[in-house]
Amino acid sequence: MSKNNNRLDERDRLTEEIKRLETTEFGASKIKLPDVKLDEISYAPPSDEELKITAERELNDKRMEEERVIRDKSANSTAELNVKRESLASSKQNDMDELEEKYRDASNAIDSDAIKRGIARSSIAATQKSALEGDYLKRNADLIESYGKSISAIDAEIAATDDKLRAALDDFNLSYATRLNEKLIGLKTERDKRIEEVTKYNNEIKKNQAKLDADRAKNESELYSQALAQERAENSLSDLPAERRDAIYKAVFDQMDAFLGSMSSQEAKVELLNHSLYRQHLSNYYYNKLLDKYGRDVK
Repeated sequence: MSKNNNRLDERDRLTEEIKRLETTEFGASKIKLPDVKLDEISYAPPSDEELKITAERELNDKRMEEERVIRDKSANSTAELNVKRESLASSKQNDMDELEEKYRDASNAIDSDAIKRGIARSSIAATQKSALEGDYLKRNADLIESYGKSISAIDAEIAATDDKLRAALDDFNLSYATRLNEKLIGLKTERDKRIEEVTKYNNEIKKNQAKLDADRAKNESELYSQALAQERAENSLSDLPAERRDAIYKAVFDQMDAFLGSMSSQEAKVELLNHSLYRQHLSNYYYNKLLDKYGRDVK
């Protein structure tokens, strides 16, 4: 930008400042329009840890119910096996008692028959009783072995229920962990979507708010300028008391003095003598002060 253009810009700023000094003395007040504030959405997104707690809380009731069903099923199975075992043990004892009773009856019958026939101490009676006892012992052993196998099988099933319970709980925990993770992912997705929506909405609100504020500032400035122009049209410096009028001339003089003082002596002289701005806005006293300082040849 050229030096002349810079000078024009500076002179325009000086002119505007002179207008401000002159017009504000007449009491025109700054226009204040209603301040419209648009409300933004306030959203504090939950942390990942808070979302995890929420997911666990939402799944907790169902988790406890499903785990209870697994444990109840295991407990019922164990109870049924114990009932079956007790039944077998009871049947075993009944069968052994019955076998023993039949053995005693048969042994007594052999003794009675031997006495009747007078051969109580004979080898015949002894052989019969020996055969009877052997048969009893064999049948008794068979009962013990048969029931023993059945009871052992049930004991093995009872022991296995604990392993099955642990396996079922392990499977359940894996399934629950998967569901918890899926729930957590869903909650995070909802949170991130909400953040995006709130951010987009608030950005739009900020944009609209900035436009409203800019429009309000522009309208206030225009109304203020109009008010100043009206005051200036209705009044003049001559209407003011001498003391206030002189204060304005002094303030205007200071602005002009600073502006001219930024130039060389020759530039200041040309500026002062060739522009009516200085004469129009100063009293004779202050205009002559500028002439004495910048407009006359220094001897």
